[in-house]
Amino acid sequence: MPDLTLPALTVAVLALAFGGFAKGVLGVGLPMVAIPILSTFLPIRDVVAIIYFPILATNIWQAFAGGYMTATLRRFWPMLLVMMATIWLGTLALVGLDAGLISILLGIAVAVFAAASLANPRFRIAPRFELAASLLAGAVGGFFGGLALIGGPPVIMLMVALHLKKEEFIGAMGLFYLAMLIPAGFTLTGLGVLEMRHVLPGVLSLLPVFAGLTLGQWVRGRIDQDLFRKVLLASMVLIGLNLIRRGLF
Repeated sequence: MPDLTLPALTVAVLALAFGGFAKGVLGVGLPMVAIPILSTFLPIRDVVAIIYFPILATNIWQAFAGGYMTATLRRFWPMLLVMMATIWLGTLALVGLDAGLISILLGIAVAVFAAASLANPRFRIAPRFELAASLLAGAVGGFFGGLALIGGPPVIMLMVALHLKKEEFIGAMGLFYLAMLIPAGFTLTGLGVLEMRHVLPGVLSLLPVFAGLTLGQWVRGRIDQDLFRKVLLASMVLIGLNLIRRGLF
């Protein structure tokens, strides 16, 4: 692994802690916050490999903590299967494709959807369209999950449009990320992206991430459903803009 200067190491720790905080408050956001910052002074392949460990650990915690796993599996199992099937396409793209344009397009879609949902909070997907929308979200989310462990935005868009309750949303997102991360780990290892040299920094990164996660969970317990939705959508606008920035620069 490249040696980091003290300022760079400090920024890395703060980025991981803030990503953990976002994860604790919203149930999402760790890779979307930390990866763009870490990739400014580390190769993107090393960043993806290192941050795989805290992303996996936090989502195991999240998936089992809320008690919604059975209900989520029963409702969204087709999307989970599609997501797991498309992971490998994104991982292949990571090692052989410039994903700038794709990142820009996803960022535009996320930002526009989140802004529109803020403007029209009553918008929701009709039950007859839920299966088709979930399959599309799973396919796009799986691709971006394999590409850069950022498979959340398409699935978040679906969950917001279905108006899931706060804690149900948190538990569901943890399970979705697990469905993405487990096959992605095997694929990353098989393609030589995830190596033994990444294990120690990946494990050490758990410390700032879980510190931020704990604080974020405390904050989440003190906000109501409506405020949670507004904060989540505002965060999605920022996430979309950041994906656009990442694709451009």
